[in-house]
Amino acid sequence: MTAKASGQGVHRSAVLRCVGLGVALAVSLALPGTGRAASDSIQLADVVELSGSGASVGTLWRDAVRMAADELNAKGGILGHPIAITDYDTQTNPSTSRAMIQKALDAHPYAVLGPIYSGSVKVDEPLTQAAGVAEFTGAAAKDITHMGSAYIFRTAFSTESSEPRVARYLVGDLHAKKIAVLWVNDDAGRSTRDALVDALGKLGATVVADVPSEAGQVSFAADVLKARRAQPDAIFVYLHEEENARFLKEARREGIKVPLVGDTTLMDAQTIKLAGADANGVVGHAMLTPNAPIPEVQDFVKRFEARYHVVPDHNAIQGYMAVWMVKAATEKMGKPDAQHLAATLHGMTIDPATEPGILMKTTVLPNGDMDRQSFMVEVQDGRARVIKVLPMLGG
Repeated sequence: MTAKASGQGVHRSAVLRCVGLGVALAVSLALPGTGRAASDSIQLADVVELSGSGASVGTLWRDAVRMAADELNAKGGILGHPIAITDYDTQTNPSTSRAMIQKALDAHPYAVLGPIYSGSVKVDEPLTQAAGVAEFTGAAAKDITHMGSAYIFRTAFSTESSEPRVARYLVGDLHAKKIAVLWVNDDAGRSTRDALVDALGKLGATVVADVPSEAGQVSFAADVLKARRAQPDAIFVYLHEEENARFLKEARREGIKVPLVGDTTLMDAQTIKLAGADANGVVGHAMLTPNAPIPEVQDFVKRFEARYHVVPDHNAIQGYMAVWMVKAATEKMGKPDAQHLAATLHGMTIDPATEPGILMKTTVLPNGDMDRQSFMVEVQDGRARVIKVLPMLGG
């Protein structure tokens, strides 16, 4: 991206360079301590999973971030400042992610967007906290916003918010008393499993099979057998998108008839695409979905599909929202001010009536968690169709 002179007499340049194991694009020299590039642009570091097992979701996030920046730049940027995006690849590896975050911080970004995977964020978070730079993440693990950082902000729900909703559906709507729980053995999976088991216990339900799996696992024959032998009333599934599809295919092949229920990853467009007809009938909670009956979401989906020729998933929606969260807070301050960006966001409610790119009314809670509407959806004919809109927890 070409640097634009600001007239302040400071030498400015743009460089393209490889950064460690990841690739950083559109890197501009920054004015130390300001969070603004020497080009007077608002520099956002997009540190996300562009290769490795998380590449499919990280790429959608990145593409949405770029789309948001391009759309805002076409309208003059943020308070007249163009947005510049620098991409860093975490390779879906926590140690690489930490290195990429440090490289990003060395360039003095206005804010950091990403990563998505909880394991990466947990090792990254102390770095953005020490630097005093706001970080916007799609991570869902419970402890992300319990680590004492005032600079971490979710674009996703935490498991503390999501899983009680799923438990209420399993027990209240499906009248399930015996639940098999299948989960991926990583930070997000463990946090989801723990939150769900706790919520089910409070509702009097019993976990009859507790089945962990590994990220990237290829065969789910043994997992399906364990769940089947427990004779559950329903099976809860929380895996990554590709593994979800493999599980669903195996479950259908083995003739599993009990309801298959999950959270956002099970209802993801990538899961549905990969599983094909085997995803039909699956029900779950979706914090965000491209099929939300909300005009702003539908308009975003149409623009994203027209640009990238693929249906956006919840990660894409989150990446797009993150840029607009930066815009809303910056405009509330009246000037780009990286040092006060995080403090401005805490407690802020952003409404699509004034900030259409936020897509849904969103409140930033004091600890950096999100409150907004969510959805119960069912896969019908290859699409996740909303069957119930759940209100904001705050009313």
